[in-house]
Amino acid sequence: MKKNIWVLLGLGILVILPNLALADCVNLAGYSRYVLMGVNTVIFYAGGAPYAKFDVQCDIQPTSRVQLLKNPVCDGDDVLVDGSKCTVLNVTSSM
Repeated sequence: MKKNIWVLLGLGILVILPNLALADCVNLAGYSRYVLMGVNTVIFYAGGAPYAKFDVQCDIQPTSRVQLLKNPVCDGDDVLVDGSKCTVLNVTSSM
């Protein structure tokens, strides 16, 4: 019985660790502005250069307000778009 528990624990660790290592995160403390591309992509700029990009699960309009709920922002986190929570997808930094 104990051997089965150790085997399951080992398999669980092997499944979880790669997913944690592959999750992209970006620190957006230094961004100066953001620009919308399409209906669900946000590009953040630091100074005049693109700094980070992520997609969100909901549609963003040109007049929408995007608010970060935490920093750094990682895949699967939430942001507010016009007061509604949207899930962050595909975070990319150092564009």
